[in-house]
Order: sequence, then structure tokens, then C-alpha cells
Amino acid sequence: MSATTEANLWVTEDTGHRLLGQNVAHAASGRRGTVGAVLIYVSKLTGRPVRKVAHMRPMDDSGREWTAEPDTLQPLCPISPLAPDSGSHS
Repeated sequence: MSATTEANLWVTEDTGHRLLGQNVAHAASGRRGTVGAVLIYVSKLTGRPVRKVAHMRPMDDSGREWTAEPDTLQPLCPISPLAPDSGSHS
């Protein structure tokens, strides 16, 4: 088994991630920000994703950007409106 290092990884941007451009809360840091990019790190050896990292811009004007796992972020408002019930027809 080989150790995962930056040299063993490809990095690609997840341009379709559901949080991209959304205002989010990061409970672990207590910060709020806008998701500017989500990067996917893929193993060159297996071709499988190793991790995802979201890059946030702060909403508090501090200028201190930070990263977090996308799964740890909570949208501050709904991402999409609720769709009408497709099962009921008049």
C-alpha cells in the first residue's frame, strides 16, 4: 500500500456541486461564507476520489478564506424551491 501524497493525486473542480455559489454555515468553525469552489482529489493509482474540499469566502468581511469538507456545510437558505406534487392531477 502506498501513502497518499499530493504527487499521487489529480485535482479537478466539481463545477456542478450543489453548494457552489451558496451561502453556508460551517458549524466546526462557527463561520459563514460563500462556497467559491469545490475541489475533488482523485487517486492516480486507483482513479477513485480520495476527498473533496470546499473553499469558502467569508461573509464577515474578514478576508480570511478557509476550507472544509463539503458534507460538513449547511446551506443558509434552501437551495431550490419545493417542487409541486407531481402525483396529484386535477
